[in-house]
Amino acid sequence: MSVYDHGSKRHGRSVRGAAFYDLDGTLMGLNLIHGTLFAFTNIGEWTGRVSYVFGLAARLPLLYLAERRDRHLLNVTLFEMFKGISRDRLMTLGEEYCDRVLMGNMYPRAVEMLAANRDAGLEPVLVTGSPDFIVAPLARRLGIDTYAANRLVYSRGLATGRLHNPVMAGEAKAAWCMEYAGANRISLGASWGYADSHYDLPFLAALGHPVAVNPDRRLRAVARSRQWPVVRFAKAAGIRSTGGIGPEAAEEWIERKFNGAARG
Repeated sequence: MSVYDHGSKRHGRSVRGAAFYDLDGTLMGLNLIHGTLFAFTNIGEWTGRVSYVFGLAARLPLLYLAERRDRHLLNVTLFEMFKGISRDRLMTLGEEYCDRVLMGNMYPRAVEMLAANRDAGLEPVLVTGSPDFIVAPLARRLGIDTYAANRLVYSRGLATGRLHNPVMAGEAKAAWCMEYAGANRISLGASWGYADSHYDLPFLAALGHPVAVNPDRRLRAVARSRQWPVVRFAKAAGIRSTGGIGPEAAEEWIERKFNGAARG
């Protein structure tokens, strides 16, 4: 659902609003697991790739537990696996992943929604748990100036495996939106929010016009009880490969072994 005429006014003056978008599962049919698989299968020579992929496989049970308990924990656990990779290599991988995978996996209707909201005067803002080395090139290609993403801590040009605060998950996403709106004279009441997961309930509830996009079961139930709009975006035809591991194949493999670690 896009907004063609938000027309909010206060005391006779137009109220400035924004459109805050989650990324994974909302604007595209991918998630953090896919980005991690791409990075690890394209990190360098085959010896390095095998080592990283086996490291990911060994941590999948922990990722499953993190996914079920706490999205903050999932982010912290997942980004630990980037330890030792150079900043320059991650920046390059982010550009490659954007061009080879992300742009081909945008939901067509999501792209239309972005354009419609921008035409309606709503500033687009990405608020996502994906890493900044992936989000930054995507934002440039979408013409989005502002985003909040997870940021790795580096030491001597190498990732430490730790994240800068705030870790963009749950309440932190809502708090970031509130702080950004206050600093930029944006009305949260006149703003729209789009997300797909029940973990994003605080984020959606902070905005005047929350929309559940391809919602999981728990978000769908909340959206119905609160009478929030629910929209469903279909995947683009001809989804591209994530560096030799197709997105559906990767997710099916993970779900088959761990009963849903890649969802949400």
